[in-house]
Amino acid sequence: MLVLLFLVFALLVAIFAVQNAGTVDLHFLGWDFPGISLAYVILASLIAGGLLVFILTLGRRLRLRRQLKLLLVENDNLARELNRLKQASWEDTQPLLPVKEYRD
Repeated sequence: MLVLLFLVFALLVAIFAVQNAGTVDLHFLGWDFPGISLAYVILASLIAGGLLVFILTLGRRLRLRRQLKLLLVENDNLARELNRLKQASWEDTQPLLPVKEYRD
């Protein structure tokens, strides 16, 4: 679903860039780019924004992946402990020796 949403967004941006393909003079941080296509500016801005989001969310994704791994290990340990306790509980309910009735 997310991939489909991304593809629709990319298609809309591409259509917008092609429909606004005129040339502009770009001035950025002392650099001058005269007569550059507006489509290139739009696409470069989109790519730069995507890379920025990727870099800014990388730490959180790595932290969540590490947390998931730790939680999976803890879940496995707790499942083994639960099985051990169930087994011990079942063994406690079984008679140790057969009971004989004695009559005087």
